[in-house]
Amino acid sequence: MALYTALMDTITTYSGLSPAAFFTIAALMFVVYKTVCGMFVDPEDYDAKKPVAATTTATTLPEMPAVSEPVQMGDVTEEELRAYDGSDPKKPLLMAIKGQIYDVSRSRASPDFQVKI
Repeated sequence: MALYTALMDTITTYSGLSPAAFFTIAALMFVVYKTVCGMFVDPEDYDAKKPVAATTTATTLPEMPAVSEPVQMGDVTEEELRAYDGSDPKKPLLMAIKGQIYDVSRSRASPDFQVKI
């Protein structure tokens, strides 16, 4: 009992608070600490907690057809250009802008996007 009394007197002496107020503030600080720490997640822990079904569906991308190299077409009429509208995956996708014909079958990330034919 003497230890309890000494502890309560020490809390009052050093903090200036009643023991009940001291322990209430300490408990609230602990709750706030745990709440704030819970907002931040280690990336490794986050990846480990993901469900298996979510990771397999999110990373599975549809297969893209292989893109052929640009072809030299020469002069092309409007009717001939309509055959390269993207409906046939074996033919390149061509686009005419102000009289210039561009091969747009490659993705934008490709370094030779919009190669002039």
